[in-house]
Amino acid sequence: MTQETPEVRPIRPGRLFTVLWAFTVLIQLLSLQTRLAIFGGTGWLTYIKFTSFPARIGFVLVLAMLCAALCGIWTALFIFIGKKLKAAPEKISRWCATCWIVFMAVDLLFRHKIGELLGNAFSFFEFATGVGGVWRMIEQAFQWYGDVILLGTGGVIVFTAATWAFFKWFFKPRPKLSTLDRLPKPVLVAITLVSLIFGLLFMSVMAPQFPATHKLLASETIFGATFNALVNVSSDFDGDGYGAFDLPPDEMPFDASMHPHALDTPNDGIDQDLLLGDLQTSDIPATTKAYIETQGLANDMSYLDRRHIIVVLMESVRHDMLDAHIDGNPVMPELNALVERGGIRVDGAFATRGFTQNSVTQTFWGSFFDPGHSLVDDFKALGYHTAVFNGENLSDEGFDESVGWNRAGDTVVDPKTIAANVNHHQSVPALMLMDEAESFLSTYDTAQPLFLYVFYQDPHFPYQQDNPPVFTDRDIKRTEIAVETRPRLWRTYANQVHHLDMAAGRLIHALEKKDMLDNALVIFISDHGESLFDDGYLLGHGIAIGDVMTHTAMVVYGAKHDIPEMLSHPDIRRFIHQDLRSAQTRAKIRHTERPIMQFIGATTVPSAISHRYADGSRVTYEFASRSAWREGVAASFEGQQQLLVIPPHENTPVDARIEASHVIKESGRWRAPIKEPLKDAQIQQLIREWEYMQWYHRADK
Repeated sequence: MTQETPEVRPIRPGRLFTVLWAFTVLIQLLSLQTRLAIFGGTGWLTYIKFTSFPARIGFVLVLAMLCAALCGIWTALFIFIGKKLKAAPEKISRWCATCWIVFMAVDLLFRHKIGELLGNAFSFFEFATGVGGVWRMIEQAFQWYGDVILLGTGGVIVFTAATWAFFKWFFKPRPKLSTLDRLPKPVLVAITLVSLIFGLLFMSVMAPQFPATHKLLASETIFGATFNALVNVSSDFDGDGYGAFDLPPDEMPFDASMHPHALDTPNDGIDQDLLLGDLQTSDIPATTKAYIETQGLANDMSYLDRRHIIVVLMESVRHDMLDAHIDGNPVMPELNALVERGGIRVDGAFATRGFTQNSVTQTFWGSFFDPGHSLVDDFKALGYHTAVFNGENLSDEGFDESVGWNRAGDTVVDPKTIAANVNHHQSVPALMLMDEAESFLSTYDTAQPLFLYVFYQDPHFPYQQDNPPVFTDRDIKRTEIAVETRPRLWRTYANQVHHLDMAAGRLIHALEKKDMLDNALVIFISDHGESLFDDGYLLGHGIAIGDVMTHTAMVVYGAKHDIPEMLSHPDIRRFIHQDLRSAQTRAKIRHTERPIMQFIGATTVPSAISHRYADGSRVTYEFASRSAWREGVAASFEGQQQLLVIPPHENTPVDARIEASHVIKESGRWRAPIKEPLKDAQIQQLIREWEYMQWYHRADK
């Protein structure tokens, strides 16, 4: 008797490919519109929009073709593997569809959650460098959002099981073939190949004609990012890390010495970074050159004035918190009281970048770059007792080494050394930190001048330091943080700032009790600002260039020297040195008012740079798109748009829920694109200063 051969059912990929492709395009469009309002809607920094009908259709077609290429490759890959494993057609289809859908869901879930919490300007690279590396970023993610991550992981597992069950039914053998099942394989292969070729062409030679679409797809979709990476790797002929169609492009793809962000050596006749031609020192104003070349200098140390030096950095305190009231009560009464008794409120202080790491190191270095010594070394060499009371572990972001406490610190206190921190938290409340500082100061021998550094960490995101409620019945939960719950978010944040201010008051009182206050230079400054959905979208810091994230609160007491109208953290070391000089020397010092250099991204490879001027205006240049814009008050520029803002919720009931579109208002600030950035005088000045600073402090001269 002859044994029957099992029926070999052919794999019909038509339905599989079409379902994956249609699902992918639809979900991607919904995601982009929800997060970035690309087809119209509100949202700050969502300036790439397709409002005309041809632009919308064109973008959809480009996205559809990119999706078709990768869906086709994915389908072909699973069919190939399935045949090798001799798996049943329906099983191949089920695995292929389930893995693709789950992969897409995880990607979009992650993008939406990041967008909801940190805004559309978030960058892994920029964020990781700002918090001390990838592992530190992961550690903080679990510290802040461990429950959300675990809940999300559980949700993905349940979603995977449900998707598997659905496709088990959807791809089961059917007695009658559908129209999609009858799609010929050559047609699907042709669609995939044509879409693949188009995608590579669009992300390369066609990209300059459609810069907005190119940038949006490359930065906000996994499909555009994949094609962009393929194009850049294949066009990086000289191995310098930049492709001929990168963002920004390498216009000299066969010369490894010339590429975006290369150091442009002055006066050598070569434009290494491909911007504005060769850097000429004659193009740099003498005052700018002098400022850059004296950054990070330790000076000659010949001070006659040996006052105590107290530097206090305050985490995430917005500039406007000095004026803020909740239900009529001031949020920061202690620092305001210090101003009333003779302290100076500095309203022109800005962070160069909205990250703690940069602000702390720049304060001690007096520079954007590590000169190999810091304020700690300065005062150690002068015979000062050097002491630090840090509300966060010094080793978390490497401050023990980068600032110099491990080599020149006499008294070093952080959460690891505080006995009261019985739960071994990575950070402690400012009031607990002050218990240690007060104990130290109460027995300190004031015959030896003191250099004291204090860092209060309380208002750091997610605003849940262990402090009792003052302005709210309870702190906002991490899972509650959203623009709709901004009244509770605002009060929770203000509550943390208030306790920081109370700690500052205790420090002032402790110095006064030891008769040290009036023989000291005391500087309070926040490391950066904080966005609390002020524009209806962005939350946190370090992800955008703007006043809300960079304008710092600053109060100085005991200064004998004029304070510059505009300054940033790299200027503090210089100012302290100048203020300690003799009266005769101080009288000869004249400040040249200059704009504040700001940037976003890594110090050596920023995504954008900016000049913030004393009149409130700002110009910003973005390297990737080679575009620029001008921002200010009472502006009048072609194509300008007024920025929107949600006012503070100082008197709104804590449990009130808001709708961003109903409460957002015109801010009085305008932003307009600069059509030809490299021909604009302010942009030229900005780029030249950045180029010279990078070369002077990084090149081997």
